[in-house]
Amino acid sequence: MLTALLLPLALTPAAPQDTPAQDSDLEARVEALEAEREAFARQVEILAMELERQDLGTVAYGDLQAVSGLGPAASRIYATESGASIGGYGELLYGFDPDGSDEFDALRGVIYLGYRFNDQWLVNTEFEFEHGTQSFLEYSWVDYLATDEFALRGGLLLSPLGFVNESHEPTTYLPVGRSQTETRIIPTTMREMGVGAWGQTGDLEWRAYVMNSLNGSAFDSGGLRGGRTKGDRADAEDLSVTARMDWRATPGLTLGGGFHVGDSAGSNADALGTDLGTSLVELHASWQWGAWDARALAARADLDGAAAFNDSQLGNGANLAERLEGAYVEVGYDLLAGREDAARLLPYVRLETIDTQASLPGNAIELDEAADRYFTVGLNYQPTPGVVVKIDHETSDDGNDRIGFFIGYAF
Repeated sequence: MLTALLLPLALTPAAPQDTPAQDSDLEARVEALEAEREAFARQVEILAMELERQDLGTVAYGDLQAVSGLGPAASRIYATESGASIGGYGELLYGFDPDGSDEFDALRGVIYLGYRFNDQWLVNTEFEFEHGTQSFLEYSWVDYLATDEFALRGGLLLSPLGFVNESHEPTTYLPVGRSQTETRIIPTTMREMGVGAWGQTGDLEWRAYVMNSLNGSAFDSGGLRGGRTKGDRADAEDLSVTARMDWRATPGLTLGGGFHVGDSAGSNADALGTDLGTSLVELHASWQWGAWDARALAARADLDGAAAFNDSQLGNGANLAERLEGAYVEVGYDLLAGREDAARLLPYVRLETIDTQASLPGNAIELDEAADRYFTVGLNYQPTPGVVVKIDHETSDDGNDRIGFFIGYAF
């Protein structure tokens, strides 16, 4: 009986055991499935990022990177993959003078419009409205981005000199007003028609252009500001070369300089009795370290033919100088540095000296107002990237003191 029960069990074949070859095949299938899962996860992540980008629209102002010396908002088109971009900035000024000539001014309202045709070709423009009634084309150019490090540019170009001529959004500098040096010697905003190139190699960033020259017949004892042609049927009889280079010496420290060289008499050379050779050189440094924010700039202009110019303007009180000089130092400290939010609160000071008659020809008369020193103290508050409120008090040797309250924005 027992034998009859055990015999079927004995005849039943044993369960097969896994072989090494089968183990290897199983592991390969598991690895393939894991790779497919990871690839699927990547596709889901890419799709989510694309949907988020479409949801959020354009890049937030605080995340924009400055390109080719421009301010963040002016650089928006370079962060756009294709199609149009829009940005801008505004400045609203409340000025209070001790003599009682208080003034409220819609100083500037600006619109940036750009269009990216593809990876290499784009257009960037700035339309500016000043004092609520005046309108200007501030710049308008076409860029050809040949490589990540080299580009060509042509159109109505911004001179690459100083801090403010290219990057003049109110969130990019501390005081209410632009410096005298970057108004009367570097005639900000200086823009002329031209062509050139720009790029970056390692820690070096540069720009170089050939542009129509300044209108020297409009120079005076107060500086070069009247010589800007602004692209308005500019006299192209004379051309000038302008260039700039910046070195990112260490994180937060930038050292650089620029120059502008060319004759400025243009088609008026015979009437002025001179070609009026004009050279403008500037050196600058900026430093952002921890809570500290500082910058310094020195500029000098030399005019060859100032004596002949003055002779041609007898009776008009030209008093044009052979050399003009200006320099300033500006320092601020962020009291809110280290906080989790992006707000900034910077008390600041600026010391400046300027002399638009630093060296005179024999036929010029020295004017007291040509040389002056300025001291500015104020407070710069940025509650969020793109919005700024400023208040400062500026005093000068000539007694032209002012108090400015300022609201600005950029996007």
